[in-house]
Amino acid sequence: MNRRNLLKSAALLPFLPASDGLITPASAVRKRSIRFAYLGDTHITPDSKPMESVAKCFHHAQNHADKPAFILHGGDVIMDALAKDRDDVQKQWDAWNGIVKANNSLPIEYCIGNHDIWGFENAKSEPMYGKKWAVDQMKISGRYRSFDKNGWHFIILDSVQPKPDGKWYTGYIDPEQMDWLKADLAKTGSKTPILVMSHIPIFSPTGFFSETNVKEGNWTIPAALVLSNTPELIKLFYQYPNVKAALSGHMHLLDRVDYNGVTYLCNGAVSGNWWKSDVYQQTKAGYALIDLYDDGSIERTYLSYM
Repeated sequence: MNRRNLLKSAALLPFLPASDGLITPASAVRKRSIRFAYLGDTHITPDSKPMESVAKCFHHAQNHADKPAFILHGGDVIMDALAKDRDDVQKQWDAWNGIVKANNSLPIEYCIGNHDIWGFENAKSEPMYGKKWAVDQMKISGRYRSFDKNGWHFIILDSVQPKPDGKWYTGYIDPEQMDWLKADLAKTGSKTPILVMSHIPIFSPTGFFSETNVKEGNWTIPAALVLSNTPELIKLFYQYPNVKAALSGHMHLLDRVDYNGVTYLCNGAVSGNWWKSDVYQQTKAGYALIDLYDDGSIERTYLSYM
């Protein structure tokens, strides 16, 4: 084939721009591995607005022509179990389970949030005190775990721990869990992209959005907003280039940080401003569609269901 015919043949091939600005044949374009819906900070109560709104969100998430394969709940399923008695907490879980049964057909994977933990002072002697009640209601194997879907490895962390004085809560990955995390990363194939989920952010600028965190002209970001051992986690992720994404909730705000090859996404809240209004600061009440690709890339589309 001479040069003229070669150029004519090449012109017939479909081309798409690559991220580096070069031209890439369509045959080399990434393929989507899986789509899921991230719902977080639902903070449900038996009241009409949370019940009706969460049901509406479920329907919105499932009615896309390009439907998600499952739901990942980022934590704070119920409004609050930290300071509530047994009857109050039971009513909240009953409200959640009723809405899920009536309005959702997708599998749900859960991450424990701080408000899902039964921290009622007078319940310390009860067997359901702490995280057991949440684990049972969510029907998960434990407070942290991992699983595989469509070529991606998912790691669900428990980012909420008691303070040294025994009161709830601080953002921290405890030593037992950290050892497990290191072992889980080590045994995952180096070509398998990894997504990490924690309720409290590992890395997020949203901690700067509260004026109460400025003291005497200095920023003080508490571990209740960003994990206190984030530097250790960032160093750990750097050893594993296949850690591609880290999702979080908790802040009810929307952000994206790309650092050392990891995309950190904080994903708003279904409850908006804890059901007081549909907007918290600059973030509308909503949920995210997350697309994961075979090259380890991730795309998020945040949607208001109102």
